[in-house]
Amino acid sequence: MESFEAKFEKACNEGEIPGVVLLAYDKCGTFTYAKAFGEKKPGEKMDLESTFIFASCTKLMTSIAALQCVERGLISLDDDVSKVLTDLKDLEILTGADENGAPTLKPCEIKVTLRHLLTHTSGFTYDGMSPSLMKWRKSKGQALGTYKKSRSEALKLPVLFEPGSSWMYGLGLDHAGALVSKLTSTNLEVYMQNNVWDVVGANDITFHMELKPKVRENLVKLRARGGVSKPASSLPEDTGKPVVWSDAILFDDPNPIDNEMGGQGCWGKPSSYMKILKSILDNDGKLLKPETVELMFTPQLAPASNAKKALQKFNDDNIWTGTFASHEAGTPLNYGLGSGLVEVNEATGRKKGTLSWSGLTNLLWTIDRETGLALFYASNLIPFGDHASHWYQQLFEKEMYDRFAKSNSKL
Repeated sequence: MESFEAKFEKACNEGEIPGVVLLAYDKCGTFTYAKAFGEKKPGEKMDLESTFIFASCTKLMTSIAALQCVERGLISLDDDVSKVLTDLKDLEILTGADENGAPTLKPCEIKVTLRHLLTHTSGFTYDGMSPSLMKWRKSKGQALGTYKKSRSEALKLPVLFEPGSSWMYGLGLDHAGALVSKLTSTNLEVYMQNNVWDVVGANDITFHMELKPKVRENLVKLRARGGVSKPASSLPEDTGKPVVWSDAILFDDPNPIDNEMGGQGCWGKPSSYMKILKSILDNDGKLLKPETVELMFTPQLAPASNAKKALQKFNDDNIWTGTFASHEAGTPLNYGLGSGLVEVNEATGRKKGTLSWSGLTNLLWTIDRETGLALFYASNLIPFGDHASHWYQQLFEKEMYDRFAKSNSKL
């Protein structure tokens, strides 16, 4: 029978998936896994020093930074953030369009809180995910997307619903990053370096590759499924076409200091990111107090709420079936402070209460506290939601749970 490693080698060599780095760690320190497969650049083997576009995996780090601000008494979870982020003072809800096609808006009655930002219940979303926001951008003569805009322009959008009344994935953590920066009177790079990365020895993560040449030097070249020239955030195509090298530029490099995006802006080495996952899994008090970690893993969406129903619909929509980072339709889901939560045990081995999220270039991290296992699957591939990558990430997850269980049975 073909081994797990042989399957990954073959898939990478044949262009079924791009090169990947796979990491696993258990809380007891008896089981670890760290392997690299495929190429990071044409003719250059992937290795454990390779660095990736972290994209939305940045959100976990920003959530930690925001919760540190709560611990220090700089803000509370249910404070009105517009007292600090003054651009959010007079928010409007985009309600549709008039008979001439012009966007219609109404004043927002509920103030946005940090809890809303961390749980995607603020009403903010990415413009590319909302036809009405696309029209709103067009009416303003503005281009879509957040990747190559200034932070202030990227974040200056109306909301789609009253804060707290529903759920929609989007810009909440980017606003939370701006909040951390304002509250601490510093930029996110400096704050993260001093309060997150240095604390756990995560040396190879940055918002600015010009500040960390090693990160740029080891950056995995982007690949695209079938050489698609569509936007990186387009829906995946189950075409069976191979992955090919791509010269697409997703994020500015160098990146202006005032453009740091807390929801998507970091590059880094998976083993550095794993040190953050380990700290949260171990609940060692280095990044957050134990009681704050408990809050991170506490479901924030009430069982019968519209927010929980909207999150469930987002996952169960047919367009996401079998795509990277998706759950089987009908899997009960919730949201913690900064990342998604599953409410049942899953077939890969994940236990109820596992915290997890993904990134645009098909990366995925998980923290399963019941099992005591943290995992990270890293690639640099567009578009997001790649079907083949989903299959191999699930294979990785199942294999790690199986090997972890076998290692425990020998103790």
